[in-house]
Amino acid sequence: MNSRLGSLLAFLSASVTGCITSTPNASSAGTVAAPSQPSGPAYVWPNGAIAAVSLTYDDAIPSQLDNAVPALARHGIVATFFLTGSSPTLQGSPERYRDLVKAGHELASHTMTHPCDRGLSFVQPGMALQDFDQARMEVELAESTKQLRDLGQGGPLSFAYPCGSTWLGEKRTSYVPSIEKSFVAARGVNGSVVDPRRPRLFDVPSVMGNTSAVGLTSWVDSAISSGGWVVFTFHGVAGDYLSVDANAHEALLSYLEQHAKTVWTERFGTVAQYVAAHATPPRAK
Repeated sequence: MNSRLGSLLAFLSASVTGCITSTPNASSAGTVAAPSQPSGPAYVWPNGAIAAVSLTYDDAIPSQLDNAVPALARHGIVATFFLTGSSPTLQGSPERYRDLVKAGHELASHTMTHPCDRGLSFVQPGMALQDFDQARMEVELAESTKQLRDLGQGGPLSFAYPCGSTWLGEKRTSYVPSIEKSFVAARGVNGSVVDPRRPRLFDVPSVMGNTSAVGLTSWVDSAISSGGWVVFTFHGVAGDYLSVDANAHEALLSYLEQHAKTVWTERFGTVAQYVAAHATPPRAK
């Protein structure tokens, strides 16, 4: 492994701190945060479902390919993989990610270098969000988009904010407008069930997946009871960092398979496009 890839691997491993710091409402292991409850008439999901779930996996790390992907295949479930473009795993085995597209999964952008707040100990000099401006981020987004296309991802693309942060520069200027130009939706990190009638499609809440089986399935139950959409954010699966236990991950997949008639388990971008097409128009003032 060369020094650049070794440094990047250490960077990605250290991003545990950044994700936790940027997720004030996420569930801790074994617990479930109180989800928001969509209210109003029942939302119409496809095929008679009464709720939606999206499974997302961040950073392009080995345990996802080795453990999550085979488990997803056993249960016939598709997911979204938000790729950090310079990940050593992705750089070393791009064909494995092309195979994900062929298997029906979604590849999506998590930038090329995963910039976060320089206040986080793992952030290298010159690579913090404070060091970025709109032009630099636009270059990163273009490179990420090209990489996704080269890997075989077609159709509208989706995005996840590194560390859940939506700003750039010392003045913390929003880069959401840049995301809106290039992507169909973007995932954030604040844990709650999404109300599909009033979605924030460029900062979609998500629930951290490094919790217990009961914690994971309870979020599904909350989506069912409210008619909403819950997005799970996973990093490691039985390995790497911010890891979910293999048994807890398996319990969630089994639960989703058992509830296939009532829960629409689908890729993040696909659900976002459905929600965008069926969202309630804002009231005229």
